[in-house]
Amino acid sequence: MLTTMIYLRSGITNLKQFIYGLMAAFCVTSVAQEVCRPPLIFFDVHREELKDGWLHTTGGSAYETRITEVDYYDNRPIVDSLFSSQGQVTLTNVSSTSRIIKYRHRVSIKRGTYTISQDSTDYEVCVDDGQVIFYYESPALQIGVPHVQEWTYSVEIQPYGDFNNDGDINGSDLGMMFANWGMVGVTDINNDEITDGIDLGILLENWTG
Repeated sequence: MLTTMIYLRSGITNLKQFIYGLMAAFCVTSVAQEVCRPPLIFFDVHREELKDGWLHTTGGSAYETRITEVDYYDNRPIVDSLFSSQGQVTLTNVSSTSRIIKYRHRVSIKRGTYTISQDSTDYEVCVDDGQVIFYYESPALQIGVPHVQEWTYSVEIQPYGDFNNDGDINGSDLGMMFANWGMVGVTDINNDEITDGIDLGILLENWTG
């Protein structure tokens, strides 16, 4: 088992230190993929917000052929420039033959440009238009034997809208957008060859003030 249950008892600060330490020790870094995996069958989860704003997610599903159980932490309620997630999924084949089982989850973050770091290439992390997609596909699993996949990954976010690169998305950037209204350029966030209300909506979505 992932020392999972360790990090809840030792506190969220230790969890963050563990994640950053592990990522520094060994990680695979890439720019965000352009095509993410499509949705799978949805199942309910329970989420508990911890004292430091991190979120603890648990849940699972049971079908005729498979059982899926998840237990993970992430900082989605407080994410600014770095989204982080750590946890595990347990997959059990309960069919009458060996079977591949898939798992996917999605998290919304600020829209921008992204750099992904992960501790393994056994799973996929993809980001597209403000959606982080985690995906894992197991090897062929024998009947009744639980299979555990752990993960630790992060997504560095450079939010759209900071046109003057001062670290904030505020009135200065808004002024630059209005000055370039109806034209192309850096303020054309969605690259449709015009600065318009769609770009304004993205800027306001990422607003820091």
